[in-house]
Amino acid sequence: MLAIVLILLLAATPVPQPTATNPFTLQPIQGTPPPLIGTTRSRPLCSALRTVVSPAIQAAMTTDRLYSVLRGRIFDYVVKDSDSARDLHLMQMDHQVDLMVKQIDALETALKDPLLAPTNASGPEDQKSLKDLKTTLTGILAAQKTEESVMSGFVETERGRRFAQPDESTQAMLNAIQPAQTAGSYPTNPPISGYLNDQQATNVAISQHQVAASLHDAHKLDDDLGDIQNYTSRWEAAATKAIIPAAGRCK
Repeated sequence: MLAIVLILLLAATPVPQPTATNPFTLQPIQGTPPPLIGTTRSRPLCSALRTVVSPAIQAAMTTDRLYSVLRGRIFDYVVKDSDSARDLHLMQMDHQVDLMVKQIDALETALKDPLLAPTNASGPEDQKSLKDLKTTLTGILAAQKTEESVMSGFVETERGRRFAQPDESTQAMLNAIQPAQTAGSYPTNPPISGYLNDQQATNVAISQHQVAASLHDAHKLDDDLGDIQNYTSRWEAAATKAIIPAAGRCK
């Protein structure tokens, strides 16, 4: 991704690269010549790539990094952290969620730029490129909003579970209405259900966060978070397919 951003911002003198690079994963794309964009083209598609798509990719890439860090921290939070360490790490995760929100807002703002409107293009090929760019970047935005929502839900639920305690009158009422049961008769720590059901790439569904209390639960939770990350990656791959040829026409 960084390679594409730099290409979009370069001056007219191109710097040859061995292969084109996926703007989100930094992995080389085999068999595709590197797109080189200078400042000599001023048609709407090229302007949109430089002033809208480049910052949008930067924001999406930052969100990807934050999500990956949070995913690792949640696993450690469940299986490694001591009880006292969890309080500190929960605050750190909350800060990272705030950073995700800022990057997602930046991506959303970029997508509102009129330069991405297909009607601005100078020909049918450029119109299709602008349409594909906006569609795929909008898909990334929706996927990353799901990522932020899940992370925010985990942090908020854990914070409420750890710090929110009922007052004395509320606790007395709960004690009065609770039926007499022997210890251990209620189920505890329900299994974690999936955060995302995207087998058909539709109907994103976020479930209520459940308590993760074991290594098995941590792996299940991490698998769910991985499914969401893969969903985002599929949109990023689609965006890359739109960016590479568009950039190639703006040499």
